[in-house]
Amino acid sequence: MDKKLATSLVALYTAYFLAYIHRTVTGVIQGELSNIATSNGIEPSLFISMVASAYFYPYAAMQLPSGVFSDALGAKRYVAISMFILGLGSLLSSIPNPWLIMAGRVLVGIGASAVWISIQRVIGVYADKSLGATLTGIGLAVGNFGALFATLPIRILINIYGLSGTLLFLSIVAFLVGIISFVSINDHGVSSHSIKDGFKQTLQQLRVVVRSPHSLALGMAYLGSYSAILSFQSLWAPIYIKKYYPQSLQDTPSLLFMLALAFLIGVSLMGFISDRVLKRRKPILQACCLLHAISWLVLAFLPILVNVSNNLLLLLFFVLGLVASTHMVISPMAREAYNHEYSGTTFSFVNMIGFLGVAIYQSIATFNPDPLTVVALFSFLSIIALALSRNIKETLKTE
Repeated sequence: MDKKLATSLVALYTAYFLAYIHRTVTGVIQGELSNIATSNGIEPSLFISMVASAYFYPYAAMQLPSGVFSDALGAKRYVAISMFILGLGSLLSSIPNPWLIMAGRVLVGIGASAVWISIQRVIGVYADKSLGATLTGIGLAVGNFGALFATLPIRILINIYGLSGTLLFLSIVAFLVGIISFVSINDHGVSSHSIKDGFKQTLQQLRVVVRSPHSLALGMAYLGSYSAILSFQSLWAPIYIKKYYPQSLQDTPSLLFMLALAFLIGVSLMGFISDRVLKRRKPILQACCLLHAISWLVLAFLPILVNVSNNLLLLLFFVLGLVASTHMVISPMAREAYNHEYSGTTFSFVNMIGFLGVAIYQSIATFNPDPLTVVALFSFLSIIALALSRNIKETLKTE
């Protein structure tokens, strides 16, 4: 691998690790959020849902602009700026005031929105196509180290330093990562000579993508797989456990840890299988839709049919993490069907659909707190995605 590409990816993966901590940390800080809500006369469940979704709505809203910015400005400038925005958001969230926490989460969502799209741009433009899924899998694995950190390790930090102290520490880290990104990332975008022309070219490419059945079908696959898993990690899993398995409530961080650990193991393996073994993407995508449909149905009917022990729950969460790892081919498929110079823009449309879905999933808790309804919805969307997969192209062409 080219040294400049490797240096760029190390910086980007580091930023993604940090963004992922913020993405999923709400799954283990619900107690602190509940206390802040109660002390300010706010319904705790409403506040927790609002804080969780406050990350995802701006994140989703920024996906199309982020794709354009990453291609037009380049990952070097865009990620550096975004990390400073994320750091400011974390700093605001460290103040135990409900409205400042909400404002901070919005800024964190805006800042984090740049990272994965920029990773896809750098991989799409500078890496060999046969490494596309492998490098994507490594990035997801690094991100899920962040998800792992946002379970038991972050719980330990919060127990020692409090929620405010922990978020303050994360804000300092974000500022440092912003500096590292500006120094280390070697991508100046398509606007290296003219920013105006760069924006014009990327907007033209965006018009092609939003009309494509290929990208729309990938977006549906995203909704039933990664969007659902992320929503489950960051909000619905603790609600599900509390309602149906209260005896395992204290083990929620461990259960989420098992899910993230299995995902971490699986994504790199799936990338290797796609790039080197099958040399195809579409079979893994179709398996992804089918396996997610089955997994969500199991979780929906499990509380009704059988009494589940804590050890079986740990196993189920581990299996769910492995199933979730199959979604990783969506990212390369979203950009490989188009001109690689616009990898950020072409991927951003599918990512926007996915994260808008997460935001909506989180918001459902404000008027329907029954987790079985949401889990059944996840399964239904996976079935629809499987049916629509005939519109998806095989993007890893082999000689």
